[in-house]
Amino acid sequence: MGINNIEKWTLGHYLLNSWVSFWHNRIFYRKVILHQTHHIPRQGHVIFTPIHQNALMDAMAVVCNLKSQPVFLARSDIFRKKAVAGILYFLKILPVYRIRDGFDALKKNDAIFVKTIDVIKNKRGLVVLPEGNHDGHRRLRPLKKGFARIAFQTEEANHYELDLKIVPVGLDYSDYQTSRSTLLINFGEPLPVSSYYDLYREAPVKAINEIKDDLSQRLKTLMVHIENEEFYSFFDELREIGKYVMQEKLGLGSIQQPHKLAADQALIRLLEERVESDHQEVKEQHDRFLVLRKNLRRFNLSYDVLHNEGSHPVLLILKSLILLLTTPLFLYGMVNNILPYRISYRMGSRVKDPAFRSSFKFLLSLLLFPFFNVLQALIVKIFFSWTVTGLYFLSVPLSGVMAYYWIRSFRKTRMNWTYKIQKRSSNRHFKNMLDHYETLIRWLRSLGAENN
Repeated sequence: MGINNIEKWTLGHYLLNSWVSFWHNRIFYRKVILHQTHHIPRQGHVIFTPIHQNALMDAMAVVCNLKSQPVFLARSDIFRKKAVAGILYFLKILPVYRIRDGFDALKKNDAIFVKTIDVIKNKRGLVVLPEGNHDGHRRLRPLKKGFARIAFQTEEANHYELDLKIVPVGLDYSDYQTSRSTLLINFGEPLPVSSYYDLYREAPVKAINEIKDDLSQRLKTLMVHIENEEFYSFFDELREIGKYVMQEKLGLGSIQQPHKLAADQALIRLLEERVESDHQEVKEQHDRFLVLRKNLRRFNLSYDVLHNEGSHPVLLILKSLILLLTTPLFLYGMVNNILPYRISYRMGSRVKDPAFRSSFKFLLSLLLFPFFNVLQALIVKIFFSWTVTGLYFLSVPLSGVMAYYWIRSFRKTRMNWTYKIQKRSSNRHFKNMLDHYETLIRWLRSLGAENN
């Protein structure tokens, strides 16, 4: 497939995307939650506009969860090599040229914009990252005009008869860089381009600015948006400290997604209001938080352990015995999956741009785990029968999943034992940590009380 027929449905892309989507939704992420999917138009012409905080993974979140074989736009520098460009076109990716690519290169965008018209007309769906570039912060940045230009030019070329819709997409990663984290994909109410036809005919620049502002407002309702820069890290981490406080305040049935997003959004609003009304108080709580975080890392604990005050001793003993008995299964899974895991983890961690680390880990794991699984099975076949080889082949990925859950359970159990042991000790750092944690919780509970 080349650029000329990129808007066509193909079997090859369907088969590849099925495998990539399985890896994305079931393996790389522990859980992918699609929220408000009723906002996705079942028929018609659509531009999807996800926020851009996590490099390639933002586009993958949408592409791996739509059946229409959408086409998405990416920066042009990855298309420089002809062979690579051919692969990208097969994956239904179109280049977008920027000023840094040179003023002559910008002229190539005219042909790309023409091609996007074909994509939209064929109802494939176009994925445009409206912020233009990525940034690993929970904050929406000013939108670029590219998506608006595409929308208006497409309608103009079709005599304003397409009834094109722009669907805002919020993304919430429990962790940007770590695999087996949780991803919420939050689809917003479509923005009809037809609402801006009259203004666009009279004043195109005003129409572009207005649709940008409207899309920006809708995106902010679908994500965690931390406006304050001075206390950004403080507010971001308070989401984990105060999630149970907000669950109680809002009367949420659980603190899992999408309830977690609602809790985070409400907490950030209260925090930013408090900054405006009492900056000094927030500064004092921030200083207290820094001490808490330092001690939390000293003891290698989590906020959830502090909230639960450790597990019951009987339960801890039972979990420890289960871990001990299943250690051989863990070792089998670890040994048989250690090479692809370590290679993808180390190479991904060495990427200079933190926002690209998750993308590299995803791509490397997608390639390396199946490769080593097949390679190891072929080696086993040299010494054993096809039956044994087949059983071994199936056991490798299953034991890998089991090893992941074993080590996760081991770390949680270890943290709970640490909490119980330190709670009985007279360690001043531990006591100081608990005091600061309880003070922060009381402060979080007080937020918004003055409005009641």
